[in-house]
Amino acid sequence: MLKNSLYWDEFYKSEHKEIAKPTLFANFIYETYIKDQNIANLIEFGCGNGRDSLYFAKNNLSVTAIDSSHIAINALKKQNSDIRWINADFTISLDIRDKFDICYSRFTLHAIDDAGQNGLIENIKALLKPNGLFVIEARSINDGKFGLGQKVGKNAFIFDNHYRRFIDPNELKIALSNSGFNIIYIDESGEFAPIKDENCVCIRVVARY
Repeated sequence: MLKNSLYWDEFYKSEHKEIAKPTLFANFIYETYIKDQNIANLIEFGCGNGRDSLYFAKNNLSVTAIDSSHIAINALKKQNSDIRWINADFTISLDIRDKFDICYSRFTLHAIDDAGQNGLIENIKALLKPNGLFVIEARSINDGKFGLGQKVGKNAFIFDNHYRRFIDPNELKIALSNSGFNIIYIDESGEFAPIKDENCVCIRVVARY
């Protein structure tokens, strides 16, 4: 299930100009798996302030974007009417009939528990076109914040009122493989998502269904 809806509602009440640009992950996915490929559409899970969805839309993709924060989604609807913005819990069954070339998940897996991850994967399987891609970036168990705060589950902690479930790359590989995905790329680095004064170690995964 989703753990941080109230946290993110408060977060998105204020502007964050420092995160107006698309993420390095969005650029990596576009340049490596979308540009000059026969990719028509993409759905983002946990779009937040929308920076990556907006980036993909500017590069001529048809974009659907989901977030649990109604504050974020309402603001984004006013900003761009071409993208389909949806306020929903993406860990439970979604009423979306479209099929997508890419399902995009950045910094969402570590915001949900194990059951939520299973629900998200089931949604991905239902929404991907044949040979579609599930692309992931999330905080690793080797992240600098791992172990800080109150432990609330396996690899899961609440620190500064913020829930994070740090991802074990090997366990994620097994979960995806058991769900029928073929992992075509996986890597881990402290350079993927640089944050000031923080050792943010993330994993990236690209899996084909």
